[in-house]
Amino acid sequence: SICLASANENPTADYPVERLKTFIQGKKGYKFDLMGTEPTMREDLPQIIRMIRDSGNLAALHTNGIKIADFSYLKELWDAGLREVHFQFDGFDDQFYLKIRGKRLLSTKLKALENLKRLNIGTDLVATILRGYNDKEIIKILKYGVANPFVREIFFLGCRWLGKARDFDYRVCLLPDEIIDLLTEQTRDSEEPITRKQIFQFQKLYFTLLSLTSLKKCFYIHHYLLVRKEGGYQNIHRILNLAKMEKALNRYKENVKAGRRLTKPFLLANLFPTLLRPSTLILAKDFLVHRALLTSGFDISAIPSKYLLLGFISACDPYMYDSRIALNCGKGELSLDLGEQELGALANCLRDENRLMK
Repeated sequence: SICLASANENPTADYPVERLKTFIQGKKGYKFDLMGTEPTMREDLPQIIRMIRDSGNLAALHTNGIKIADFSYLKELWDAGLREVHFQFDGFDDQFYLKIRGKRLLSTKLKALENLKRLNIGTDLVATILRGYNDKEIIKILKYGVANPFVREIFFLGCRWLGKARDFDYRVCLLPDEIIDLLTEQTRDSEEPITRKQIFQFQKLYFTLLSLTSLKKCFYIHHYLLVRKEGGYQNIHRILNLAKMEKALNRYKENVKAGRRLTKPFLLANLFPTLLRPSTLILAKDFLVHRALLTSGFDISAIPSKYLLLGFISACDPYMYDSRIALNCGKGELSLDLGEQELGALANCLRDENRLMK
């Protein structure tokens, strides 16, 4: 197994529901990511999801998909309030699952995906990519996501030398920019190639939008946005003139760094000429919705189904952990072994350090 969190090596008791209930009190609009080992192994998972929902927060399930291949079980979670699933899906090669996950899982994964589709649960495909193993599966995963609107997001996670992945050669590891290079290579001959430059320009827009909401998001994550159309997708560059926007975005960055006043009004004034096309105005309306999502836990099920968000991500390991970047992690962690950690990125490294010391 390549579990980056070393699941099952040092079993601990499940996190007590009453302690979670106490922690949740007084909080609203937060997202609680239910993860660690395999959450569906908990018999009280429906109760936890319902408790989070009833408190005015979002419950997001991170799962390998084995148990939700049973439709009746997934329906029980749906009835409890589950609307978002982050689904471990590493491609369509059963040999990969056998080598890396320990057993042939493809048919089970596909059955689980059909169940998610049937209930239209907002789904994020999380593909852990290992160099030389499943790095040619990226285009297949992308095509599946484009063709299935219940998939709102695809995260391509470059394997890190962390947890059980240390049992593999470190050269299987990939950073986000290397994943981007693989995607651009695999889409080069398609009708709609995705380029590194396009992703770079969209990244500027994405982090500018975040700065307008004063939200923190991990700097290691790179994003790109696709718009579904019949038979395929359009790059967001077809709708937004990001090449023209880039000057305004760069100017905004410099104004913020210099501490100048009225930076936001100046940004809007500089962007205004590029926002007058009808297609851009429609997108701008949707982005206002997207902004609201960012301020209320980012419920991916609420993303309009015509959009597919791509993410190129990494898990922090001791070899690339940067304490300054970690301040923008945007996610904390609650666990029995490490307690309450404000930075999820640091928790990864602490857990790995504890594993090595033992």
